[in-house]
Amino acid sequence: MVGKLFQVMFTRTSRRRLKEITEYVTEDAKSKAVGQHVRRGILAEAKKLEKLPGSKPTLPDTEDYDYKVHYTKAWSYKIIFRILNPMNIVRILTIRHDKELDEDVKKDLE
Repeated sequence: MVGKLFQVMFTRTSRRRLKEITEYVTEDAKSKAVGQHVRRGILAEAKKLEKLPGSKPTLPDTEDYDYKVHYTKAWSYKIIFRILNPMNIVRILTIRHDKELDEDVKKDLE
């Protein structure tokens, strides 16, 4: 039996964060190829959310939100998202590095 597929959509904030991450990695590695590799990896991980996004863990310290906040990872980056039912949409809210402060991550969720 084939399960339902979800449509994965990026918010303006998550698209901006992906661009910033790509630019940072490109500059840090002094290689456009490395930046693009990281970008493709994040996008590939996000695409996997088409299937069973609810199986991903809940982001810690987000219990006070009116909706469940989930995340998945690509390298050291958290792809933070919510599931919109019954529309079968996964909305990517932001993408953040593991070392970023919780307060900065939460600003993207508001």
